[in-house]
Amino acid sequence: MNKKKKARKPIARKITYLKFGFVITEHENHYCPRCNHVLNAGPNYQPKYCDQCGQKVSFAGIIWKEDKELGFKKRGETYEPV
Repeated sequence: MNKKKKARKPIARKITYLKFGFVITEHENHYCPRCNHVLNAGPNYQPKYCDQCGQKVSFAGIIWKEDKELGFKKRGETYEPV
């Protein structure tokens, strides 16, 4: 059986970014388990295949988490995502 045809669970990773330019926000992205490409999935859209390598993915059992606000960027402070 071809490994691409068997559905695999995506890899979840948390990232931080600046929302609205000043709110430090934590977000969970889901990545393809084969090529590590971001799947741009969410509670309203779950792709059946990775658009880069064609790996079949299954979001069954995934619990979607809301974005979490961690605080605010101070004026003049430089911010780099972790």
